[in-house]
Amino acid sequence: MQSEDISSAYERHVSAVDAEFRRVYQRFADRMQCRRGCSMCCSQMFSISSVEAGYISRAIRAMPNAQRDRLRASASQYVTDARKLIGKDVNEEDAISPRPGLRLACPALVGDACSIYEARPIICRKWGIPIFNPAKPAELQACELNFKPGEEVDIEGLIEPQVALLEEWVELKGLASRSSGKAQARSTVAEAILHEFDDE
Repeated sequence: MQSEDISSAYERHVSAVDAEFRRVYQRFADRMQCRRGCSMCCSQMFSISSVEAGYISRAIRAMPNAQRDRLRASASQYVTDARKLIGKDVNEEDAISPRPGLRLACPALVGDACSIYEARPIICRKWGIPIFNPAKPAELQACELNFKPGEEVDIEGLIEPQVALLEEWVELKGLASRSSGKAQARSTVAEAILHEFDDE
């Protein structure tokens, strides 16, 4: 599969993820706080796949110079701060490995809004609604502004679509790896802003 095909498949996948988010959002609309101006989840530290990094990298290259330069300066500061936060030498070249629970504002966050919104990673598209994690089948993850920890949630009709999307995502990453001949490396939004990843 060519890189253009992977890119098209990724765009179809994120459209499906967005549609599922909207569907579940409507179901729980009376309690959802997710909207422009709410950036609580934008300080979580997390990794992204090479496919997502390539998509972000391409979006950054298409930006006007001033916007791209501002984002790259913010991303560079993020990398420095993240290395200090996780206890790595600031001058190390290794990729950042975020640790769950640590918080650092995303370098793409500008005035409580995402400046790469159309290219944002998968988790940013899903977070807020109850998320099923097959590795932890006894629990649902969700933003605490919308659902309190340990709160009972009616899961009917939630898990099957998420499992299908997860399987599709795993398949897509596998196709990208086979197409590029490289394993899916983990990186961060900051690293995707700073470096020119291949569009896998």
